Amino acid sequence: MLAITNLSFSFQHRRLFDRLSLTANSGELIHISGPNGVGKSTFMAVVAGLLAPASGDIEYRIGHQAVPDRRAYLEYLPAEANGLYTKMDATQNLLFWAHLRGVPLSREAAFAALDPWNLNHPLLRDGFPVEKFSTGMKRRLALARLDLSPVPGWLLDEPLYGLDADAMRVFRQRLETHLLKGGFALLISHDLAPLNGLITRTINLSKGNKHDG
Repeated sequence: MLAITNLSFSFQHRRLFDRLSLTANSGELIHISGPNGVGKSTFMAVVAGLLAPASGDIEYRIGHQAVPDRRAYLEYLPAEANGLYTKMDATQNLLFWAHLRGVPLSREAAFAALDPWNLNHPLLRDGFPVEKFSTGMKRRLALARLDLSPVPGWLLDEPLYGLDADAMRVFRQRLETHLLKGGFALLISHDLAPLNGLITRTINLSKGNKHDG
């Protein structure tokens, strides 16, 4: 369970969110909403550990016990960054990420992970640097990497960015499987239609303090 308690963040003397509290439990997809500029992406970066809050606590708990470092239990996909090594090809990216995460991954398993995203072609997966990929291809590769992760928590900032209709369907299937397996996700998205029926709660950052159970 991810537990956020009385979280506040300020930027240039402006308070973006104040004393925000929420919990994310197994199987939950929580939509983080609000108008542009309200601090949705900043909130995600704070939860991911990339920015320090002004006050408050963020914990990942197993039972009632908080783990030493919540980042080991979270994967973060920013809005316009994919976390890819652009000089590497698609297969190298997945293998390198798996090594960093301590996930055993063979080349054949990497090919299988690329397959649902239409990236498992020798001309795309081997020897073709990611810097030459289109916007949608980069996003699909980032989502293939996300889908390989063993961690329970996904922080998704505009995950559908650059995806065509087929890739959106694949993403929905992968997200649904993640939730059914006991994972959870926090989501920012301007396009909720492909995720209809999956969202369990919405937290609107523009409507003052948020407290839920």
